[in-house]
Amino acid sequence: MKLKDRIKHSRALYKQPETKLVPTDLNLMTRIPPGMTRAWANNRFVVMIFDDAPTSQGPAIRVMVQAANALPIPNHWKTMQGIKNEVFGPETVAVEYYPAQSELLDTHNIYWMWIYPKGVLPIPIL
Repeated sequence: MKLKDRIKHSRALYKQPETKLVPTDLNLMTRIPPGMTRAWANNRFVVMIFDDAPTSQGPAIRVMVQAANALPIPNHWKTMQGIKNEVFGPETVAVEYYPAQSELLDTHNIYWMWIYPKGVLPIPIL
């Protein structure tokens, strides 16, 4: 579907109440990014999951979130927290990564979070 048609279709979906995220059958997908192991979706978001993604601290779960309309996600922190809770559970810790400007890749409105095994990342003491 062309981006213009996708945006038009997603605007209609956004007028409806947000639905629960549900697992997506990868066998029904036309294009699966290399390394993607599972996906979830609803009428507003697509969540692509890459289990065992390599990082400098060992394997982690890399999670890509994109709005169905391919536009920026308003109030993205709250939305990402809700998606993390719904897919991985409210007690799961996830991290967003903000790279050095020289390493920035920002070609699409895609949001990423990483979930590391327990004990890998230091937890701030508030």
